[in-house]
Amino acid sequence: AMRVAAAAAEEEEEAARRLPLYLALCNRSPSMLAALLAGFDGASAAAQATVQELLPGLLLHLPMEAVTEVLLAQLRGEPDASPPLAAASPLPLLALHVLADRATAVGGTVPAALTAGVLGLVSRLGPHGGAYAVPLLPFLDESQSVAVLPALLRLDKGDLTEALAALAHAEPPPLAPRALLLQLHLLKPEDGER
Repeated sequence: AMRVAAAAAEEEEEAARRLPLYLALCNRSPSMLAALLAGFDGASAAAQATVQELLPGLLLHLPMEAVTEVLLAQLRGEPDASPPLAAASPLPLLALHVLADRATAVGGTVPAALTAGVLGLVSRLGPHGGAYAVPLLPFLDESQSVAVLPALLRLDKGDLTEALAALAHAEPPPLAPRALLLQLHLLKPEDGER
């Protein structure tokens, strides 16, 4: 049993040493991100922490369109990706936050394909689907914002507060504060069931 534990620890150390190299190779071939996303939830806590630490730096240098393609494939559960996500997985959420922050920093926007793709999947991703929309809220138009409100209402209180703040404080806000309050009032209770 001690040998097995020692061998597992050695394998983990070796994987941790190779991970930065793998991420550097993703710079040359963004499609390699798919394997990283697919294997993340099954990785050890140490490997997950390393990926979460290094991924934001990598995503700053990859073309947004390439990352969009990989992320949407992962969220859809397409071939060569892991099964569709049933819960809010931290790596795709981190990637969405990094892309949104990157777009905000340069005064730009995220690719329309990313916004449309994530919004199209929100209801299919179950009760946590709204979490994937949160980083993209400042980039939505009014109709997209109204459409995603029921999914946002299914989030836990802390995430819902973050989502509503993102909608209210975006520049310009996709929904004026009055319009946001009106839309929330018009929702039926079953629209936001948890």
